[in-house]
Amino acid sequence: MIFSANYQCEWLEELPQPEGVRHLYFPGATSVGGADGVLIQVEPKSYPAWIGTFAYGTLSPKGITKVFSMPDPNCLCVVARGQGYIVPAAEPTKYQDLAFHPILDVRIVPKQGLIVFANFTELLAYDASGIRWRTKRLAWDSLKITEVTDDIIRGEFWDIRSEQMSSFIVDLRTGDHQDGAEFT
Repeated sequence: MIFSANYQCEWLEELPQPEGVRHLYFPGATSVGGADGVLIQVEPKSYPAWIGTFAYGTLSPKGITKVFSMPDPNCLCVVARGQGYIVPAAEPTKYQDLAFHPILDVRIVPKQGLIVFANFTELLAYDASGIRWRTKRLAWDSLKITEVTDDIIRGEFWDIRSEQMSSFIVDLRTGDHQDGAEFT
């Protein structure tokens, strides 16, 4: 975990026996049941542990699967085959679906206090308060991050108009960008 966290997480291969720990299915944060997905046990400081099954995304087989600490030390982010969930560790039923699909790349920028998500065409950044910025569409498709510094994200994509690789640069403070595909 890059950011400090007021919880601990463990990736589980199967449900522990005997259970005895609250088990929630996402989306929905329901104990009734749900779809297959990533199984994570979360142990918030000063609150009861719980287990979450986070449903896999269905939009792209290239979607990543990973757990991230967030700039807010009380929240974690679970990405399951491109479907993202931001969950307050002590209050998991107050989670939010990350309405940004599919998540194909995630970059942490500690100096800016950001976690940046990438899909096929855009970037979305969260800080400790929530969404800091979302870019306009940067690419026709197949956006690829090539470099991350403390101040910028540089990337490339296949430009269908010129039939060659094109690039973009995004300012991490504002989400403003230079270059990229032009959409009217």
